[in-house]
This record gives sequence, structure tokens and C-alpha cells, in this order.
Amino acid sequence: MNELELRFVPTLDNAQSATIAAREIAAALLRTAGVESIDEHGGFLSEVELATGEACCNAVKHSPEDLNITAVVSVVFQLHDSKITIVVSDGNDAFDFSERVPDFDAMPEDGYGIYLMRKVMNKVRYQRENDRNFVIMEKKF
Repeated sequence: MNELELRFVPTLDNAQSATIAAREIAAALLRTAGVESIDEHGGFLSEVELATGEACCNAVKHSPEDLNITAVVSVVFQLHDSKITIVVSDGNDAFDFSERVPDFDAMPEDGYGIYLMRKVMNKVRYQRENDRNFVIMEKKF
């Protein structure tokens, strides 16, 4: 298994950088797995980028004002046989990860992140451990 970790202080600029990096890291992991034509996996890469961006932005949005060590956001990319697992973790308070569909007619400003992650990834789950949140996402290629 190949693994790479990004860690950042929770700011929107850093979340945006991590989102952009997610696409490039996923492409590099595909090449490591022997995928020769990365261009054919553009949809896969876009979905990894979207889901990672949503998870990172949620971590930043809900981070405490005082940026202490627990506020660091970690994004771990793991390559398995035919899938990539992305684990986004933060030291924020626990949150409700229940299945909800946003009210698209009301067009709320937020509330789409978890919904989008579940739509574009094959598997998404949440766990809380040692005062940290972990959003674990899997995408088959």
C-alpha cells in the first residue's frame, strides 16, 4: 500500500491548496498502480478532488478560532489494489454525519458537503477517535 499525508493549519487558502493537491496525488497514485492513460480517468480525479475539497472545507469551517495543535487538518491518501482511500481528520467537535438530502428548492448556502461526498465516492463513513473526527472516503478506479 502506498500512503501520502498532507497536514495543514485550517485556513480556507490551505483547504484550497489541499483540494488542488488531491487531484494531483490521486493521479500520481493511479500511475503507481499501473494506470497508463490518466486522461481516461478525468471523472474519477474530479470526484476525488470534489469530495476531498468538501471534507477539507468542512474541517476549516468548523475549526476553533484559536489554532492550536488539535486544529491541524490531516489528509491521508492510501492506494489499495483498485481503490483510493482518503481520510480527512481534524480536532474539531464531533458532528452529525447522518444521511440528509439538502433542500435544493430552498437553495441553502451550506449543507451540501456530506451529501456530495456520498454521491461521488463509493463509500463514505465517519468515526470519532481520540478527540478527532475522521471522514473516510473510498473510490474505486
